[in-house]
Amino acid sequence: MKYIFAAIILTLIGSDAMAWRGINLDTGTMIEVKTYGADSVQHGNIEYFDYELGEIKFGFINMYEQNIGLIIDLESGELLRVQMNAVESDENKVEK
Repeated sequence: MKYIFAAIILTLIGSDAMAWRGINLDTGTMIEVKTYGADSVQHGNIEYFDYELGEIKFGFINMYEQNIGLIIDLESGELLRVQMNAVESDENKVEK
């Protein structure tokens, strides 16, 4: 139940979200991360989609040099080694 409320809250503040796309360095699968109210993905609470599992999860990210870092899954405690890059979302693009 608490995850439903968290998902609703994160959806409501989605306009302040910044998307990041990367790779799980241990499995080679893609990870998509959304940070809220931040200009970077250095560290903090996140929502991420794990393409290997096919589900949205909640975690804490801590990035290091060269866009490499760790995601801690807040439900299972699992550590994911990731390499991330910023992705410009459609709603943030400026028409030229």
